Amino acid sequence: MTATLLFLLFLALGLFLALRPLFGPKEPFPEPPRREDLLKELEVLKEEAKALEGEERRLALARMVELERALEGYRPPAPRPFRPLPLFLALGAVLLLGVGLWRYTLPRLPGETVTTQRLEAQKLRALAERAKGTGAVEDLLAWGREAYALGVYEQAAEAYLKVLEKDPRNVEAIRRVGILLFMAGRPEEAKAFLEIAQHADPKAAEGWLFLGNLYFQEGDRERAIAAWEKYLEVGGEARERVQGLIQMAKAQEAGGTDGRTVYLARCAACHGPEAEGGVGPRLKGNPILRAPEAVREIVLRGRGTMPAVPLSEEELKALLDYLKTL
Repeated sequence: MTATLLFLLFLALGLFLALRPLFGPKEPFPEPPRREDLLKELEVLKEEAKALEGEERRLALARMVELERALEGYRPPAPRPFRPLPLFLALGAVLLLGVGLWRYTLPRLPGETVTTQRLEAQKLRALAERAKGTGAVEDLLAWGREAYALGVYEQAAEAYLKVLEKDPRNVEAIRRVGILLFMAGRPEEAKAFLEIAQHADPKAAEGWLFLGNLYFQEGDRERAIAAWEKYLEVGGEARERVQGLIQMAKAQEAGGTDGRTVYLARCAACHGPEAEGGVGPRLKGNPILRAPEAVREIVLRGRGTMPAVPLSEEELKALLDYLKTL
């Protein structure tokens, strides 16, 4: 939206600069009178002079002489010359600005952000068209992987579900559908898919990460720790973050209902132990925290890829008070 407003502002400015030469600057003095105006004034003076006397008649006759002299040497005002260069320069600047904004900032696909590259969008579109055209499992997987990597989760879910229609035992599709179900706030279904996928392919690191997050959100710290430890064993890349989650979960075994404990137990798996962000967005310094009612609604009902988090009123109040301190 900001990029569009900037483009419209610069477009208006460019059009103003481009069209200004056509009208020209305002002259500091009036335009020279036209011949018709001079003749009309002369005729009026001739009629008025017949009824005038003395000094007034003399002044009128003097003005008539001036008008007759002006008419003898009358030359119409020269038209202003047209200068095309400023017009072309201004239009060129507007065109370049528009192309630049369109190329580098404006979203082009559902799910894109303003930083998504146009080539990535084109690639995703091509993969989707190919997969829908051939229906081959490999093409559907390629489409699903690209959509998942770009965060276009609706397309990723569509692609992986089509894979399962053709190959119900495809472990990658089972695992990714489980992850997407978890993001959509359907933990029970997500758990079933993820447990099946990890049993079939225990070396898939991302499955253990999300399975641990799911267990942790349910309050089952023991199983969450075990899943995260599996993640480290199979070589998951986010080692420091997951090690922090394990330490945090172990420290929570004593329990507690203060705001930080509730946050660490129910939110930190996705938003990070220090609210620095992870699977979910960064909360520290996030403007949404200034609207506690909006936060309450998001926590209890979920939004986007964030699932609903069932909390008691006491836990929710403690959490909201804690979030205000971030």
